Amino acid sequence: MKIKFLFITISLFIFSCNSDETISPEISDSIEQVSQPEISSLSKEFLIEGDTLTIEGRNFVDNNFETKLIINNEIYDVTPISNTQINIAISNSMGFENNSVVVKISDKISESKDFFTVPKGWYKIETDAEIIKAFLFDDSNSITTLVDTQTSSTSFFGDIVNFDGTVNGYQSFSSNIPGGNKGDLLMLDSKIGVTVNNSSGFFTSNSFGDTKSFGDFLGDGEIAAEVEIKSIDDNSSIIVNCCSAHIYTNDGGETYNNSNASRELFSSDRLRTRAYGKGSDNYFYEIGVDIGQNPFKNYVIKSANGFNNWELVSNSFDLNLGSNIHFFDSNLIFSLENDEFRISTDLTNTWNVIRTNVQSFFIKNESNWFIVSDNKLYATNNSGINWNLELELPTDSEVNYMSFTPNKMLIAGKKLLHIKHE
Repeated sequence: MKIKFLFITISLFIFSCNSDETISPEISDSIEQVSQPEISSLSKEFLIEGDTLTIEGRNFVDNNFETKLIINNEIYDVTPISNTQINIAISNSMGFENNSVVVKISDKISESKDFFTVPKGWYKIETDAEIIKAFLFDDSNSITTLVDTQTSSTSFFGDIVNFDGTVNGYQSFSSNIPGGNKGDLLMLDSKIGVTVNNSSGFFTSNSFGDTKSFGDFLGDGEIAAEVEIKSIDDNSSIIVNCCSAHIYTNDGGETYNNSNASRELFSSDRLRTRAYGKGSDNYFYEIGVDIGQNPFKNYVIKSANGFNNWELVSNSFDLNLGSNIHFFDSNLIFSLENDEFRISTDLTNTWNVIRTNVQSFFIKNESNWFIVSDNKLYATNNSGINWNLELELPTDSEVNYMSFTPNKMLIAGKKLLHIKHE
């Protein structure tokens, strides 16, 4: 009996060992068959919360194991589009600013790829620049700005600086446009724009990669001062100096024409331009001060093309334009005077105070306005009937400009740049 028991025990042991040897190679083979996932590229290196990140590469699918993404040490289950592509929507739970992603299948992990994410709502872009104007675009993550490059408060030298969304966040790059000090900037879209120095305009169709200069106030015998861009289109632009002299190009800066509204209407230099815009009646309006009268009066003129053939609308109203004036339409003109935010519906004849203690204002559309008051940005959507706090600003903020698109807005100033994605 003892011999039989011993034989049975040895037989079971041998059978057990043989069973392990036949099973373990199958497990080993299945692990060895998992291919190393590899990320070759990301669809974007700079994303907004809610964007879809597309990951390109290979070996994203295995029949025996699930595919996972690791973003900032958090694991996410995903279903690859194919063996070479994975899509994932970027949410606020993934974190913002500097991020990284890897693909994981079983114990195989790809090399990481970095990307940068900004949240919906207001986001502060770090900058030491004094931004005079800034423009943003729905089809681009770039911001085009006019920056005062001088650190002294008594001097000014303007340059065009782009803030581009990169894998490291917003990075600034100077355009180095010829022509010296730039005093104004206006963008039609992310590619087409105009800047000016004290005498000429510079038209670009490729984000200031290169420019075509046009016009010469000084060479045309005009005063080369306070030159501003008043109009821009695909190939055309109108720039105006302090004294109602106009330069117009309709071929992207290749050629230009000049005119002087003051001499056209009065045969003398007596108009000082303050505001300009196109009304809903398709006329271009210019508003300013008529210094040919004593005392000075407001003037309003209009033109079908915004360049010449001007008509005098009025120059009999007492001077009351204020320190800052903005033309929206012939029946809606905005002004700031002694911290009073005002509107005129009768071409500057009378003004109605909308709100006091206002340091600056910005207009998005007919009823959506913004004001800065005591380091706070307020907004109204019903023409000033109600105001809501939009953004708390740093103490002693110097706000210079706001820019709007259907899906974004920004506010800019001295060491100040905030962007909001709706």
